[in-house]
Amino acid sequence: MGHRYNNPDSHQRRQCVLRNLILIAREQEGKKDVQPAMRSSTILTILLLFGTCTARAEQVATSGAVATYEGLSEAQAKALVETLAAARTVYISDFNFDMPQTVTLSVACGAGHPTRLFNDGNDRIELSIPSADSLAPPAKSGAFHLYGLCHELGHIAMYRTLRDRDWLTGAGAEGWAHFVGSVVVDKLYAAKGEKLWPDPYDYRADGTRRLEQQLKAASPSDIDRAAGAWRDLDAIVGHAGMVKLFAAWQKAQPDLAAPSKPLLAATVATFPEKQAALEAWWKSAQPLLVRARPKSGFAKVSVPRTKLEGTPQTLKGDDDAADGKSSIAGGGHARLFESPAEGEWYVTAVSIHGARYGAAAPPADQFDIALCDSDMHPIAVWKEPYKAFDRGNAKWVKFQVPQPTLLPQKFYVCAAFRPTARNGVYVDFDSSTKDHSRIATPGVTGSPLEQGDWMIRVEIDRAKGDDSLRRK
Repeated sequence: MGHRYNNPDSHQRRQCVLRNLILIAREQEGKKDVQPAMRSSTILTILLLFGTCTARAEQVATSGAVATYEGLSEAQAKALVETLAAARTVYISDFNFDMPQTVTLSVACGAGHPTRLFNDGNDRIELSIPSADSLAPPAKSGAFHLYGLCHELGHIAMYRTLRDRDWLTGAGAEGWAHFVGSVVVDKLYAAKGEKLWPDPYDYRADGTRRLEQQLKAASPSDIDRAAGAWRDLDAIVGHAGMVKLFAAWQKAQPDLAAPSKPLLAATVATFPEKQAALEAWWKSAQPLLVRARPKSGFAKVSVPRTKLEGTPQTLKGDDDAADGKSSIAGGGHARLFESPAEGEWYVTAVSIHGARYGAAAPPADQFDIALCDSDMHPIAVWKEPYKAFDRGNAKWVKFQVPQPTLLPQKFYVCAAFRPTARNGVYVDFDSSTKDHSRIATPGVTGSPLEQGDWMIRVEIDRAKGDDSLRRK
């Protein structure tokens, strides 16, 4: 049974959001060079905030799930929460996944809201719909909302265990959620029947039955084919074997330049009695699920700090005044630098101007700082904690490189945060310079940052004896 209550802080929250809207509007006023992707992100944020501040939010909860919603009937909100709670139970009981104690759903419903569903990779799901009628069965609405909730929980189930997955293709990630979400839909129908949804219907048509039809199509999509590969793996290792495999892949920490062999080795080591079947499966599944990111031809060379002169220089191009900020899902913040002409230079520290957003308590998440060559091929990658950034207070944060690393003449430093709607870092940019920054990730060149350059600085030093004026 769900529990419904008004949000006692809704008025104060709406006032706060209104102030934020004003700040956003002022920040964007007069800026004509904002990239379409960032402008769309800003517009979506304003729409979501506007919907939040013009309606009274309510909540409904049950064991394992809670929803904050506006513009829905109580019956609809209860159906959403009970679907999430029941699906969460299946992920625990049938698959043995480590699921959050409570899944939190936020629903933004109202004119102007796009139909959109996404997750934060940990315990939250966001739903945006233009009207309550959008929750009608797929035959009426064209949207598979019940399946969609099971799908997003599938992402959360994987991501809470397989945190480092840059080797996984986009089709592989979506294919997993498609497969497991379809299975969970079937199990929900067996447990709850068609009355789980406020407008009852036979949603078994949205589960594995639909997946099988998609796989029989003349040209299945890459996501459908990847879902078929996960289905075949599940048939070998079983439901409960999937989380064991994700844990083994996480522990393997494969080299992104050549991840296939260590991933297969970890797979076979987890289920040695199934080696032949797994090796046959890997041969067909690997091209769908695994992507390699070639390393730079510039070799990684590191030295102890005691081998350096101890007279660092800072490479920077900004004027120390931020002109905007961005958090980029599916991308990173890459800034191009050039080493001084003479001598061998080593990076010793990287500074980033930015601020964390999300909950007051910092997450345990880490992000990547990557040293890449001028073609964005990675040379070295270092893990750093989100908690290094203050929440809402943008400032310079310096990260010491574990071991000073040799630099090519031209190189990128890239910060990849893998942000979500609920958790991330805004990196500031400076419009006084441009043409040195990209929206990119290691191994993926991405696109130029048109507004200016990311506020990223690099501290460098030379090896002892490399300076002819000081050589003895």
